[in-house]
This record gives sequence, C-alpha cells and structure tokens, in this order.
Amino acid sequence: MKVLETSGHSGAQERSGGGVATSDKPTRAANPTTQRLIGDLEYILRLLRPSIHDDWFTVELTMPQLRALFALRRHGDCRMGIVANQLGTSLSTATGVIDRLVERGLVERWQDPADRRSNVCHLTQEGVDLAERLLTLRRREWEERLNGLTDDEAREAQRALTILLEGLERLGQEEADDSEDEEARSS
Repeated sequence: MKVLETSGHSGAQERSGGGVATSDKPTRAANPTTQRLIGDLEYILRLLRPSIHDDWFTVELTMPQLRALFALRRHGDCRMGIVANQLGTSLSTATGVIDRLVERGLVERWQDPADRRSNVCHLTQEGVDLAERLLTLRRREWEERLNGLTDDEAREAQRALTILLEGLERLGQEEADDSEDEEARSS
C-alpha cells in the first residue's frame, strides 16, 4: 500500500498552537497516528480541490452565498435559523445572504404558516440547476483524478473511508447524545 508522505505539509502541525477551542470538553493531544491522518486528509483535500472553471467565475456569487446555495440543496426547505447555523453566522447575516439569493432568483422565501415569526426558504429551479451544474463539474474533476487508481487501490481506499466515516458518525452520535443529556439537565 502506498502511503502519503506528509512531512512538511502536515495540517496537524499547521493547526497546532494558537487554535481556538470549540468545545467545553477537555481536549487531548492527538497521537502521532491521528496527526498523520489529519495531515494526509488535508493534503488529499488540497489535491482534490477543483481547479477554477469558467463556470465558477460566471456565477458571481460570494462564498457565503455559494455555501447557502449548497446548504439549501442538501437540506431542502429550511428555516432561516438552520441556514444561519449551516453558514456559522448570525440570523441577520444569513438573512442578508438569502436576500441576495432571492434577488438573483435562486431562492424563494416565505413565512411559515405554522409559525409566522419564522421564514422558510428553498432553492428555485434555477438555484437547483446552478448547484447541480457546479457539483457536476467537481464530480467530473474528481473522477478524472481518481481514475488513476487501480481497482484494488480504489477498493482499499473505499474500505479506509468507510472506517473513517463510521468512526466520525459514531462520534457525531455521541456528541448529539451528550447535547441532549445536557439540555435535559438544564430544563
């Protein structure tokens, strides 16, 4: 099995020191294997980062607008609070981002009949088409890059990714359970 050499570009090294804690849980230093995995994943993502296509220039959307577009594609009809959460912004900032997408005809927004204080938004057909076109470009480029793997290498990579995904999903479920326990204690 071929192993990526990441010395000199390890993401774990780049991110150590000066980082901002995102959880109240105590953190433990990553062991060398985890640090290597982080570095390899960051390097893989850089290698798979699509080159800039002309289509990406012609959309004339900001990065937050693109992120909102893809979040709505992924989640369907969303309340503004969910959009804000997906963007990692305040509700007022997310509202501004969605306002621009509504002006462009990419998103529709309406008042939730069940809760008149809430707005729900979703992609228009034009928004769906744009998101699909951009994602298709990315998928084609990834296919071109990954077609260089032999069938055995591709199967081995898939097995490794399955292990990684299952571990991350397990961790995500544990965090959700912890959050529910904390919420129950505070009420």
